[in-house]
Amino acid sequence: MERLTPDQIVDSVLALSPDWFRARGLCALILDLDNTLVPYGGRKPSADVLAHVGLLVAGGIKAAILSNAGPYRTRSAAAELGIPFVAHAGKPGLRGYRSVLQAMASRPEQTAAVGDQVFRDVLGAKSAGCYAVLVRPLSPRDFPGTRLLRLPERLLLNYLARQRATPVPRPVPPSGPA
Repeated sequence: MERLTPDQIVDSVLALSPDWFRARGLCALILDLDNTLVPYGGRKPSADVLAHVGLLVAGGIKAAILSNAGPYRTRSAAAELGIPFVAHAGKPGLRGYRSVLQAMASRPEQTAAVGDQVFRDVLGAKSAGCYAVLVRPLSPRDFPGTRLLRLPERLLLNYLARQRATPVPRPVPPSGPA
């Protein structure tokens, strides 16, 4: 159960500051792409996300994207942000985490990994030894396989909230047909 329990839950990557990293002894950031940096299927991060990741990097935080998405979209978002990336990561497997940690020259215990899915992002981060941060999905749209995992994820998060008084992020309200 420990590997499915996020170390922290925040609304979005915008909640993380250089001071937040320093207070936890962290100096690197692994970012998921879909529904963490961009809505599912998107290529370009919003102006807010671009500015915020730039602020983190300027504050001395190394950053990279780790995504199960293909290289075309992942490369596009990484180029916008000016950070390295690993596509087709195979999360929650460790291969992608090892590659991205090597690209940033960072150790797992110094690295926060941020994503919107418990069974891929949190499980992968914890298995790799990283500090796992769960964010609310940016969009109600999801990869079909992810949609199947959202109900067990919700049940798990509710269970954890009852057990540990962990705040549970509210689901993103539907904004029309997905």
